[in-house]
Amino acid sequence: MDEAPNTSDAKSYVRTHVNIKHGMNLQIGASPVSVIDRKKSVTSAALLGGDFNAVKFDVLIGEGARVKAGEPVLRNRHRPEIVFTAPLSGNVTAVTRGTRRALQSVRVTADHEGESVKIDIPSAPGMRDVRDLMLQSGLWTTLRARPFGRIPDPDGEPKALLITAIDTSPLAPDPAFIIAEYADKFALGLDAIRKITDAPLYVCQRPGLDVPVYASEQVRIAEFEGPHPAGLPGTHIQSLCAIGFERAEVWHIGYQDVISVGHLMETGRPWFNRVVSLAGPAVLNPRLMSVPLGACIDDLVASELRGGSVRVISGSVLSGHTAFGAVAYLGQRHHQITALPEASGAKRSWWEQSVLDTGLGGEPGPLIPTGDYEAVAPPGVLPVPLLRALLVGDTERARELGALELVEEDLSLLSFICPSKTDYGPLLRHVLDELQKEVR
Repeated sequence: MDEAPNTSDAKSYVRTHVNIKHGMNLQIGASPVSVIDRKKSVTSAALLGGDFNAVKFDVLIGEGARVKAGEPVLRNRHRPEIVFTAPLSGNVTAVTRGTRRALQSVRVTADHEGESVKIDIPSAPGMRDVRDLMLQSGLWTTLRARPFGRIPDPDGEPKALLITAIDTSPLAPDPAFIIAEYADKFALGLDAIRKITDAPLYVCQRPGLDVPVYASEQVRIAEFEGPHPAGLPGTHIQSLCAIGFERAEVWHIGYQDVISVGHLMETGRPWFNRVVSLAGPAVLNPRLMSVPLGACIDDLVASELRGGSVRVISGSVLSGHTAFGAVAYLGQRHHQITALPEASGAKRSWWEQSVLDTGLGGEPGPLIPTGDYEAVAPPGVLPVPLLRALLVGDTERARELGALELVEEDLSLLSFICPSKTDYGPLLRHVLDELQKEVR
């Protein structure tokens, strides 16, 4: 890693340009100002069990114990080398479980001493070294594998690895601005991540972004243009390296997680913060904030919201989770907090009412086929037949229609425009769970 990042070299890399014609850009409020507020403090942060599909957790640190940032708190029972680490230093004050004792959250109350675990970094790390470093630091959990959208096997090998450096979700922060703020760390992280596989590495971005990368023939630039879902990994995979019926995997990782890997390689500690947007019609001052991983959302929105009943969402209005109770914390892969006035009897424009009646709320009804589905469907998907298959739980038909290419967020626009107000994400997850049983 002694070669400096060279953006002029990046311009000579193999570039692919993809124009996404179907989709929708929702205008639901003022965009966040691209200035990072670093003064917001939180009293606690949490790991959320719902961020990790199909993981059976062993709790390593009980309530009342003190932890350092980066110290393992949970591990995957079936793959114990995969650990989940504390997002900040403090005391474990709650381990909350839901139905069937499924883990909801592990809350750490901050002590503000800032202690963190330091990891020794080899001078010239190879593939196994980088994988081990990501496992030890908890950063392996930031990777996702398709099909099924789960944490990849540490001994697995993908057909491609994608860096998601574009975000088209409503009110999301601009990845280009954040990458520019942490350019050196991003370049270090990208250089380390490319070593975990011999497969091609695609940096998926908006056109014209000069990503800071180290010279490597393995790295390719993929430019995506168009409305949401142009920024989703599912769209990128379908366009660049479709899985189809092959017994192959594609891995992907977010741009801020790449920055965290770069911080680890430089300092021996991951980056324990994330830059998120706080925005939405109920927000007084939409802006970016640097906050701890898994930050308490109640702390972040205190004194930030307009009066009246407000729904606060961790993540996008299309695919995030309502921040309430044991899950009122920032999700692992969420880069935004969205605040909406709750639906009421007040007269609203059609788009305002549509936003309020997303898959996170609204009254269910029947599936009514319209041309709107084709206008917002993910690339290569026949939406009405797929939604029908999901509604009746027809796993084989759903598989034939491309379910293996998808995860919940890929259907968020279909849930949004569907008159039935059905959230198709959980239905897809049920089908994916059944399909995965068949390949074990």
